[in-house]
Amino acid sequence: MVAKEAVIEALVASLERQIEGARTLITHAQQSATHEEARAEDKYDTRGLEMSYVAAGASDRIEELRKVLSQYHFWQPPVADPEAIRPGALVALAADDDQMTVFVAPFGSGERLEAAGESVHVVTLKAPLGRALLGRAVDDEVSVGVGARQREWEIVEVW
Repeated sequence: MVAKEAVIEALVASLERQIEGARTLITHAQQSATHEEARAEDKYDTRGLEMSYVAAGASDRIEELRKVLSQYHFWQPPVADPEAIRPGALVALAADDDQMTVFVAPFGSGERLEAAGESVHVVTLKAPLGRALLGRAVDDEVSVGVGARQREWEIVEVW
């Protein structure tokens, strides 16, 4: 069983890596936008302008990631309640021969992390699985659409 603190540490580290990647993208886009080869050859040539849009988008993404990161720095995960899953819960799910550990994130976006050597799926309440888990308890079953088919999961443990 992975510790909630390890999942949050891995999530914070992932956010920091994403911010650094966006910074690198901004630097590359700015250099490309001002490079001699980006000069417009005619009125339809917009390479430099397009790179400035990429830099602006990456800048917006950094701001969004910083907000999420600061929320995690001040957020205290709630004590686990096996009677009702809520944001901050770690949930073990089982389906046939498949098992999955899910962290119901209070903010941010979904991703797959490695925490303490274990794979953890991060979902928010915006995701179908996050919405399906909200308010559920151990031994409940949730059904989530995956493409054109439904996937059934049993809630095995909440911590």
